[in-house]
Amino acid sequence: MSTTKWWVLDGRNSGYVLEERPSGDVVVMNTETSEEHVLHGYVWKHSPSFGVQIQGEGPPPYGTWVENPED
Repeated sequence: MSTTKWWVLDGRNSGYVLEERPSGDVVVMNTETSEEHVLHGYVWKHSPSFGVQIQGEGPPPYGTWVENPED
């Protein structure tokens, strides 16, 4: 049984945004400090409800993440 789950960024007052760059990189950015982190090594997909989702055994280390409630 896999422990891999889909994670979505909890944008409610977290101070972080997730965006896909034209280069194809998925980047988490702190909106207060402009600090950016490229999420290397994660599988990702678009969701009509949540935008970009990240797949992993745990959430990325930057920002506040929650399990996708649709999965």
